[in-house]
Parts: sequence; C-alpha cells; structure tokens
Amino acid sequence: MRTFLVASVLGSLALGCGAPSSTPITPAAPAVPAAKLGDGAPLVTPGERMTYRVVLGGVELAAMSLGIGERTELAGNPTILVQGHARSVGLANMIAAIDDTFTSWLDVDTGRSLRFVVDEYETNSKVNIEHTIADLANKTAELLPITFALNDAPPQPEPQKLRDPDVWDYNAFLVALRSWEGPVGTTQSVEVLRSRWLWRVDMKIRSKERLTTELGDLPALRFDGHTYKVDRQGAKDPKSDERDFSIWISDDDGRVPLLIVARTDYGDVRMEIVDYQPGTGQRLRP
Repeated sequence: MRTFLVASVLGSLALGCGAPSSTPITPAAPAVPAAKLGDGAPLVTPGERMTYRVVLGGVELAAMSLGIGERTELAGNPTILVQGHARSVGLANMIAAIDDTFTSWLDVDTGRSLRFVVDEYETNSKVNIEHTIADLANKTAELLPITFALNDAPPQPEPQKLRDPDVWDYNAFLVALRSWEGPVGTTQSVEVLRSRWLWRVDMKIRSKERLTTELGDLPALRFDGHTYKVDRQGAKDPKSDERDFSIWISDDDGRVPLLIVARTDYGDVRMEIVDYQPGTGQRLRP
C-alpha cells in the first residue's frame, strides 16, 4: 500500500510535499535586482548522472537519480533528454513499491521543456501504472495540453489552465536552478509541473554556505522554496496545504544539486547526493 508517509517522501522530492506552512517566502526588497530563472542553454552535459538516497530519521526509504542523455530531436527541434527515476528501497519498498520515471525533452538553446512524460504506480497499487504526457511544445499562454492514461487505456485529455505564460516541469526546473544567479534575497515565482499536477512555487536565493556531503565539504548556494498545488482551472487547490523545502547546489563551476530537504510532519526528508558522474560530452552551457 502506498501510504501517506512514503508518498509524502517521494512527493517532496518533486516539490510536491512537505510540512504545511502558513508563512510564504518574504519577497525581496526592491533594492535587490531580479534574476530571471533559466535564461539561455541548460547547464547539463551529455552522460552526466547524479545519484541520491532519500532518508527520513536516519532510515533510507528510496533511491533517486537524475541522468542526462544525448542530444536528440523532438518534432524537428534540437533537444537533450533528461530523466529522473525514483525507486523505494527496503521496508518502504514492501509498503509502497514506488518506481516512478520522469522524462523531459529540453530545448538545447533555452532549457525549456518541450515534452514531459511520467510513468508511475497508481496510489495504493503495485500493479496499475499511470501515464501522463504534457505537451509543452504546444502550450499557449493560458493552456497546457496534458493527457492521462491508466495502463493500456486510451489517453484522456486533462488540459491545465496556466496563470503564467512560462511553465516548467520538475526536471527542467531543477536544471534551471543550476544556472540561476543573483544576489542573496532574490526571488522568483514560477509554475512547476510534477506528474499530472501543477504547483505554484516561490523561490528565494537564501544564502551561501558550506555543505558536507559524500563528495566532500563543498561551497553551496541555498535556495528556499514555498509551494502549493494548483487545480485544473489554475486556482489554488483548496485541499492543498502550503509547503516548504530547501535545495543546495554546489557554488562552483559544476553547479551540482547536492541536497534537497522537505519539511514534513514526520521530520525532515533529505535527498542526499551519494555519487556524481560528470559526463563525457560537451556541456551545453559554456
């Protein structure tokens, strides 16, 4: 059974869960200049791979990976493939059996996602697979085409109304954070697609810190996030709590995502890096 606890753990990794909060991120003072998220080519290298463990209270619940594929094309547009994979392990696997894959085709010049495909177990099932496709290449300023299917059933349309003309999927958003620059205190509000649902996310460049990881003691840039789920009409989902999380990315040339912490009622869920492979191709962003 996919319990609330385990679902919360993996949802938190995709900006979808954490402890309820009534305190949104305070907007930056007017003196802090805005820095647009994700301008230019994505900061990725073909063959690059990051591996993480997901821990709650010292217990490993899941493994997570983010891999960069080779250059390809989607409907004639040059793209690069980015794929995330989350898999429950140990006791959590016996309880929830989570095995979710998130695949994005990112435009090599802008880093914007053109297509987002999610394959994941249905809640409370170890058999049924949900298939979601977001056709970001054909979105309008107000509407994002999404289809959903269970197992081999014909896909059904689930169009999503947008508040902003710009929208990210989870993979593209994490990649965009790698190149986000600005003074401490800079904020940005965006819409991020996780699986079938859209989330409103307020991000803030919090601080420069030192972070001890399995890769060593590294300089890191900390981002704080505040989020809530959006319904199909583009309004805040009345059943969704507001939630908080933090992301640390190495403050060096590699700009590697090192740690994600989501605050839950059960304690902090931590997605900690355990391995990094830099890839062998040419990095898309100089």
